[in-house]
Amino acid sequence: MATQNQAAAKPAKEPRFLLGKFFVDADVVTEPEEPAKIVVAGMAEAKIKKEYPEGYFRKAGAVVRANFSLLLKGSLWFAPAALVFILVFLVAAPFFEDYVMGSGYNFMQNVGISLHPGGDDIGVSVAILYWDVYQPFLMMLAGAGIIATPFIAGLFYCAKRAYFQDHYKRITRTFFMGFAKYWWKFLLVGTVGILIALAMGTSLIYQLAQEQRGAANAGSMAAVVLTFIFGAPLLTVPMVMMSLFATYGMSLKDTFKDALVLIANNPFTTVICGILSAAPLLLLMVNNIFSIIICIAMLLVGFIYWAQCWTALAERGMNKCKALKAYTDKKKLIALRDRKGNAKEASAKAKKGAAPVVYNKAENEEAAGQPRKNNNKGKQPPKPYVNPKKKKKKK
Repeated sequence: MATQNQAAAKPAKEPRFLLGKFFVDADVVTEPEEPAKIVVAGMAEAKIKKEYPEGYFRKAGAVVRANFSLLLKGSLWFAPAALVFILVFLVAAPFFEDYVMGSGYNFMQNVGISLHPGGDDIGVSVAILYWDVYQPFLMMLAGAGIIATPFIAGLFYCAKRAYFQDHYKRITRTFFMGFAKYWWKFLLVGTVGILIALAMGTSLIYQLAQEQRGAANAGSMAAVVLTFIFGAPLLTVPMVMMSLFATYGMSLKDTFKDALVLIANNPFTTVICGILSAAPLLLLMVNNIFSIIICIAMLLVGFIYWAQCWTALAERGMNKCKALKAYTDKKKLIALRDRKGNAKEASAKAKKGAAPVVYNKAENEEAAGQPRKNNNKGKQPPKPYVNPKKKKKKK
């Protein structure tokens, strides 16, 4: 019972607003309203507000279900850019591997007497596969991804308007409105993110190739460890910035600062969202048939759900940081008010207060360690009192 009472009496942990001084408060951008369709002469089509469940990511799924056909039509404009990446992965990769590796390898070296005396070293061959095939292939994928990044602006703009119920029906016009507004931001930040991922992949492939050759050392392993330690957290910054671009009206500099604040105060949600977003890319490496299934699923529903989840991530992070900022500002205001109140109270007491205390100068000097001055020099000590009656009796 005592333990339970102590646990109940323990105060709740006070929320902390990490990197709060960098936070830039911003509101959701109000988009120009699309003219309503005229149903009957003088009467426009009604715009019905839909009820979505609580919870940011639950709302994202509900928005996809409620506006699936609308969002799918918008994602069709993003599909050609995504197809470049898909074709590189599914078509260009096998041809490139056949071109580099060929089919003339013989691995019967040193098997036995009277067999082929020479042959190829399987370790060297696998190292060539890693460094001469997979690494250029990774660079081709990075190039295809950079080509697709500007078109993500239109996809996210359509997703944002559906998420916040900014009604639209002119899908092509809406998609390219978002493309025109934000394409350069998505291209710049997306390219940085892709280059970080390319550096991580290149270091890993180089390490695997060196291991096959038997030439791996501490330097190559350190390169892998360092690129993943620094690269993985850095990848979250472009991700959060792209989720903010189409939703909140901020400059590139302010978006960068807000991205750092959102990541610091929502680390778990950011990491989970990033892992789930990267999962389809990792699943493409299973086999060709599974890769085709993943690509079709992404074209039909994956891209629109991805855009909705990142929009929900941005709203969740901004709302939490706004609440933390309001709490911190209120706490500072209360502390400032208390200081002013204490200062006024002290001033009032000083005005009313008692007469000033006067201390003996000699006592102050003695307390300070100085010799006490004798101010009675040259004066006779007082004579003792003598009763005159007693004096007369003695006579």
